[in-house]
Amino acid sequence: MTNTIIYSDDRQQCAKFLYRGSFGPQQGEIDQLQQNGFDAWLNQQFSSSPSYHLPKAQAFALLTNDDVNDNMRLGAWWQCALEANDQLRQRMAYALSQIFVVSKHGIGNRHAGLANYYDILVGHAFGNFRDVLEKVTLSPMMGRYLTLEGSQKANPDKNTFPDENYAREVMQLFSLGLWKLRGNGKPKLDTKGNKIPTYTQHDVEELARVLTGWRRTNDLDPMYADNNRHDTDEKIVLRTRFAAGQSAEQDLQQALDVLFNHANTPMFIANLLIKRFVTSNPRNGYISRVAKAFKDNGEGIRGDLQATLKAVLTDADVFKGRSNAAGNGRKDSKQHFGLLKEPIITVANQARALNMTSVGERWWNFQGTENNLGQAPLAASSVFNFYTSDFAPQGEIADLDLTAPEFNILTTDIMRRIHNRFWSNILAYKNTKDKHWVWNRSEYEQLEASPTDYVALINERFFGGLMSDELTAYLTDMLINKISPTQIDNRIQSTLYVAVTSPEFFCQE
Repeated sequence: MTNTIIYSDDRQQCAKFLYRGSFGPQQGEIDQLQQNGFDAWLNQQFSSSPSYHLPKAQAFALLTNDDVNDNMRLGAWWQCALEANDQLRQRMAYALSQIFVVSKHGIGNRHAGLANYYDILVGHAFGNFRDVLEKVTLSPMMGRYLTLEGSQKANPDKNTFPDENYAREVMQLFSLGLWKLRGNGKPKLDTKGNKIPTYTQHDVEELARVLTGWRRTNDLDPMYADNNRHDTDEKIVLRTRFAAGQSAEQDLQQALDVLFNHANTPMFIANLLIKRFVTSNPRNGYISRVAKAFKDNGEGIRGDLQATLKAVLTDADVFKGRSNAAGNGRKDSKQHFGLLKEPIITVANQARALNMTSVGERWWNFQGTENNLGQAPLAASSVFNFYTSDFAPQGEIADLDLTAPEFNILTTDIMRRIHNRFWSNILAYKNTKDKHWVWNRSEYEQLEASPTDYVALINERFFGGLMSDELTAYLTDMLINKISPTQIDNRIQSTLYVAVTSPEFFCQE
């Protein structure tokens, strides 16, 4: 797409943009974005080389002459999140991993395979949705997780039938969604005011027949077709005829084309991506415009994820901070714009603000990610992700028919664990063991005696200059009136802890 972004490029907008498009801005990046502009930043990110996870995990394994394990896989994930230059690609891969869900829970200790699956999403983050759909369908990890692997044509004598698991989820979660949608992403209703399903149980059964005959060689290579196990009879899926005599490959390609070209897919995917990157309650027009970019990137190409993501990040509603005032999607509200950060994003923001790195050559899962944050990449408890996209906590949000998906996992216990991780990360400047992460606090030591300059530093590093006046005043008062100037460790540690445990650090505008 050649259009130039013309919306405000003031410094606050640049900071907000980087919190959406990366795992958090680091020193100098906001000013650089303001100087060069959004288009230049996006073009640089879109052209950046992918930072893959499996090679890093394998390199870690070689250091101990071991197989890739979960700790190595997550260590590689954190290294990419904190240090990789292709930040937007890494954020997109993480978003896609929450759409095309595969989880370590249910497939055993296949950690190299999981890292390889994640790299599919990294490599195709800016590619075409149709290609992603095919790659994840044929992934041996997806084959095991949603039991497509080994599914074969019916044998009435043995009372065996094609596995319906993947057939159902590829429609419900990966492409169409449950309900037929209007162009703005809102459900279509029948004459009685009821939502209209996008598919039937018969469609699931027929698609399961279409997808028979796929087997795996190993955990890394795509599954291969065994046509002896494939159902070659005629099928009808979503009112589309699959001719008798087609091979497993032919049936698969036709099925993916049907899902890719379905009228629902652009709106369904647009809504999911908006909620992952920008706001939990997009207006109808915002969804419609992103869906339009999915339908046509300006050059007649459907499913261009680069164009779709650019539309997600640069829509007028984003720069103007407009969202739903209520669930009807028509009224404007700046009050409801933005989202609650996921635990893993929040901790990544802190770690990048501190410029944390690994003490040793190998990156370890220093955060104890799944246990302490309630989530970890490719570790959702089910195919429905860590939370559903339409979750709303009880109270004002639910009463207004709004959503806040991330609240679904932010329990009191998880909040306590996140706070503990924040504190451990703050103290990590002392770390010397290879398994730990570390950061350099000299910049904070130089300024802590000057409350105004010190709080300005916290504002810049941790909030991109967006810190509220209330928090600024509170931190300044801590340094002037609450903590003795002789207690340097206490002054630095306590102020950083208050900053990152504040409600505004958990929110993304």
